[in-house]
Amino acid sequence: MKKYITTLAACVFSLGVYAQQNPTTTPVEDKIESLESHNKQLNIFFNFQASLDAIATEGQDTEVAFKARQLRLEIKGDLNEKIFYRFRHRLNKSTAAQSLDNLAKATDIMYVGYRATDKFTIVAGKQSQAWGTFEFDINPMSIYEYSDFIENMDNFMLGANFIYQATKTQELQFQITDSRNSKMEDIYGDLSSQGIEASASPLTYILNWNGSFLNNQFQTRWAYGIQTQAKDKYSNMITLGNKLNLSKFQLAFDYMRADEDIDRLGYATMDGADYLAANDMKVFEDVTSNTFILKADYQPMPQWNIFAKGLYETTSVNNVPTYDDNFRKAYGYFGGVEYMPFKDQDLKVFLAYIGRKYEFTDALPALKDYNTNRVSLGLMYRIKAY
Repeated sequence: MKKYITTLAACVFSLGVYAQQNPTTTPVEDKIESLESHNKQLNIFFNFQASLDAIATEGQDTEVAFKARQLRLEIKGDLNEKIFYRFRHRLNKSTAAQSLDNLAKATDIMYVGYRATDKFTIVAGKQSQAWGTFEFDINPMSIYEYSDFIENMDNFMLGANFIYQATKTQELQFQITDSRNSKMEDIYGDLSSQGIEASASPLTYILNWNGSFLNNQFQTRWAYGIQTQAKDKYSNMITLGNKLNLSKFQLAFDYMRADEDIDRLGYATMDGADYLAANDMKVFEDVTSNTFILKADYQPMPQWNIFAKGLYETTSVNNVPTYDDNFRKAYGYFGGVEYMPFKDQDLKVFLAYIGRKYEFTDALPALKDYNTNRVSLGLMYRIKAY
C-alpha cells in the first residue's frame, strides 16, 4: 500500500511541477494537439462503389451480377502550413508504367502543393486536368456512369498548376500538363501513312475559372484548353459548368465541346473502324464532339436525395461525307434515390436506373441503333480509415 501511495504522490508532484512549467496546457491537451497535428499530415481514405446490377442490352440476355465500379486508395495531408500532398490510386486497374510519363494509369494523383501566399498556390506532379463542368469536378466514386465524353478522356496527367485565389469566391487556374500518358505511336500505331508525325512537345494548356455568386447559390466551373496531339495537330476544348445551389435543391448544367485534329476521344474512330480500314487509315481527323448534361438533386429530408440526370451527345467527322453532320448521337436518362444513414460518415445506399440510347445516321446502314438499360442497388462509401 505504501508503494502505491508513494507512486501516486510522485505522480501528483510531477503534474504539479509540469503545471508550473506549462501553465497553459496539460499532458492530455498536449496529446490531443499531437494527434490533431498528426492527422493533418496523414489522412487515409478508401473510395468504394459497388452494386448488384441488372443490365439489359438490346439483342442480348439480361445480365445480373455484383460489380465494384470504384476502389481507390487516397492518402493526403498538410505537412505544414505551406506544403501539402495528395495520392490517389485505383486498386482495380493496371499498374504498368506508361511510355511517356512512366507512371501507371492506375495512379490518378500524386502531387505536392505549395501555398506561396494566401492567394497563390502551386501544385506539381500527377493531377487531374483542370477542366470545367460539375460532372468532371465530382469525386468519381459518386458517378453512376459518365458521359461518353468524360469516360473517354485521359484526364490524369503529369504537370503543374498555378492557382490564384482572386477573392474568397473567385479562383483562376493556369495548368500545363502532358497531353497524354503514353507516346503517340503506342496509342494510335504508325500514322505516317496519314502524314501525322509525333510532336516534340505533347503538352496541354488549360485556363480555368471557378466562381461563386449570391452567397454560393450560383456556381461556375469554366475552362478552355489547347492540347498538342501531334506535330501541327491540336485539340481545342471548352467546358462550361453552371450550378444552382439551394439548400434542398441543386440543378447543374454542363456543356463540353472538343474540336480535335486527331480523334483523341476515340469513339468516332471506333464506330468508323470499317471505313478507316478500307481507306488505309487508323484514326479519324477533324472530329467535333459536343456534350450537354443536366442534373437535378432534391433532398426532401437531410438523409435522402432524389436525383434525375439527362445527357445528349453528338459527334461529327467534318472532313468525311456520311460521317459529318452529327453521324453519332447518344442519349442518357438516369434517375434514382440515395439514402445517407449516418451524419458523420460519407456513406450512401442507392437505387439507380441508368438508360442509354445510341442513334446513327441513315447514311451508314452498317451502324445500327441500340440502347442499354441498367438498374443498380448498391452503396458508395468514402471510408476514413485514418
